[in-house]
Amino acid sequence: MEDYKRVELLVKVAKLYYEHGYSQDMVAKALSLSRPYISKLLSEAKEAGIVRIEVIDPMNTGSLLEKKIMEAFQLDRVIAVPVEPGQSALANVGREAARYLNGIVKSGDIIGVSWGETVYHCSQAMQKRTDLEDITVVQLCGGVSNLSRNIYATEVTRNISMALGGTSYSLPLPAVVDDGTLKKIMLQDHTISTVNELGEKANIALFTMGAFGLRSALVRAGYLTESRMKELESQGAVGDVCSHVIDAGGQICDPSLDARTIATPLENIRAKEHRIGVAAGLSKVDCICGALKAGLLTALVTTEETAGWVLERLNLS
Repeated sequence: MEDYKRVELLVKVAKLYYEHGYSQDMVAKALSLSRPYISKLLSEAKEAGIVRIEVIDPMNTGSLLEKKIMEAFQLDRVIAVPVEPGQSALANVGREAARYLNGIVKSGDIIGVSWGETVYHCSQAMQKRTDLEDITVVQLCGGVSNLSRNIYATEVTRNISMALGGTSYSLPLPAVVDDGTLKKIMLQDHTISTVNELGEKANIALFTMGAFGLRSALVRAGYLTESRMKELESQGAVGDVCSHVIDAGGQICDPSLDARTIATPLENIRAKEHRIGVAAGLSKVDCICGALKAGLLTALVTTEETAGWVLERLNLS
């Protein structure tokens, strides 16, 4: 009962302030509450998803950083998030990615996701929705193991599906297996093939662009030895997209490795209607640039600092 009364109060305060144009002082007087308490209630209403604030930009304005990248690669949207000292870059990027996804998702959508800390932050920031039907969230690439740090392979699908009132499907397989024959056998399993087919049918893809080198999750998980990593670097590897190791042009770096990689094919990802890339940091710049060059993105969510580095690397600044 207390929860119901609390929600009722939040709705009442929000309606007076946002729909009826009351000032906070007027709301406080009408409800016999203090103005600071009204301010707190309005903030709580936003956090609870009772109030959603959307800024409509009819002139399609944006920062110069965002415009340059959008125009150069014909993207639907670029969001370069400012990060103040002491703030978490990944949390800020994840929150903005969640807002963007929330703005394009519709009933019947299949959302394919990768794993990773930035995508996880996005999943945590998703607003709860009750206006959508038949939403499916599916893992696009096998989850890695033996990491000292959690990369949230299953949590991402669960968090997003719970927020959107949908159904989640995880891919309980390693990111890379020992040989292509083993991969084919695994994908023939009825349950696995169902998840794999959903990944290929997804019309929205949300993924990060991974760093390469010793910091790569594929290296830390033991799928690539340090010597193999250096070999791939000599072949031009700059990072990975959904576990597919790519070069500076966004192409598959080593077909033999990709034949052992359990993930929705890169060409299938490239064909999806919405392809949202989320990443931040200097170590991700080369992979972001490769993904942009290969047309893997329709939207990019990053930090202002990272966007600036991307422009410099592409000689667009």
